Amino acid sequence: MIFLLIKLILAVIVLGVIVVGLYIAHQGDAVMRFKTAARTKAVKEQADEQRLDFTVEVPFDNVGRQEGTIIDAYMRIYLPQEQYGDVLLRGKVNLKNVLREDDYFEALLVPAGTGNTLVLRFEAYARNGKSIAEAMAQIPDVDVALFADCRGRGALYTKKEIFTLTADEMRQLIK
Repeated sequence: MIFLLIKLILAVIVLGVIVVGLYIAHQGDAVMRFKTAARTKAVKEQADEQRLDFTVEVPFDNVGRQEGTIIDAYMRIYLPQEQYGDVLLRGKVNLKNVLREDDYFEALLVPAGTGNTLVLRFEAYARNGKSIAEAMAQIPDVDVALFADCRGRGALYTKKEIFTLTADEMRQLIK
């Protein structure tokens, strides 16, 4: 009798674990989508003889079924000095309307089915005794990787989206 009771209790526990597992799986998770293909063209913010500041906006949304968090966002600009040493190109990522002067990205919650816009702020510095106009005249196309550390119900994950700033697009900013 006791053995039958133990079997029954174990069966109820296993059934409960299965039901809870199915419920959790049905709830889904946050799925962040960064729409680099829908980014804006580069827009000049300011320029002088040695520096050009410009921005690009990248929309994003959470296409998942749960609220998620973007913990950090940053970019890597692929313009090594061996490829082209006349411009030092740096960047920051901010949430639109929450621009910061430091390199910090303030984490934000993104409810399911909503989104916002990231502002990628670029700073181009002329090098090797050239003016920014001279330096940008020969700049090549530049790949940029946008990284975002995201979290939903599951484990932390990093999204990486790559887009290209074309040489023509950047040269138009000098005119």
